[in-house]
Amino acid sequence: MFVYSLDGLTIDGDLPPDKEIEENDITARSSVYQVLGNLMSAPDTESHVAAVEGKWPERLREAAQLLAFEYDFGIAALAPSVSAEDYQADYLRLFEVGDGTDGPPAPIYGGAYSEGDRRQQMEEVVRFFEYFGLKTSADESRLPDHLTTELEFMQYLTFKEAASPSPRLQGSFHRAQEDFLERQLLSWLPEFAERVEKLNALPIWVWATRTTAEFVRADSQYLKT
Repeated sequence: MFVYSLDGLTIDGDLPPDKEIEENDITARSSVYQVLGNLMSAPDTESHVAAVEGKWPERLREAAQLLAFEYDFGIAALAPSVSAEDYQADYLRLFEVGDGTDGPPAPIYGGAYSEGDRRQQMEEVVRFFEYFGLKTSADESRLPDHLTTELEFMQYLTFKEAASPSPRLQGSFHRAQEDFLERQLLSWLPEFAERVEKLNALPIWVWATRTTAEFVRADSQYLKT
């Protein structure tokens, strides 16, 4: 049985609770987005242990077992000599803080890659959330355009497609996924991954960002077929 899990997003209002549903090809997509969101969150001790043990690709493969399309998540592990503190420090240096002068070299925020006003970009993301009854969690410090939050939104949309009782509702959530991928994640993830590859990043972050970008592209192509 499968049910989604929200962290940076929360239900806005009194919607009926979702029930667990049988796993299928759509919930597999939801599960992959869930794991990718956890992978791209600021790492904690558990995340570090999983990285050292090479568990992240395994978790993705397990989540993807029922996917309707093939995807190779490869292998990746963090060197045991890299401490949890250094693992987190590299995340902050690459994605959120930088060296303290010019900001992060590869921001993990979609709005940072927009040619227009970042505030407008975030407002568009928020409108997506609000239309489907979600808002950013008051207990979570992530901004709406943080990669993990956007991946969490995709996890929610895919689950709702799988759980919808009618083809009309399923189609609505399916189209929303296509639109969100095209207008948001696909618009900046390729550049994000390219930046990380050019930096002196821990190899696992190179794998993580490339895997996220390439899976999003593959999933978008699948949706269009």
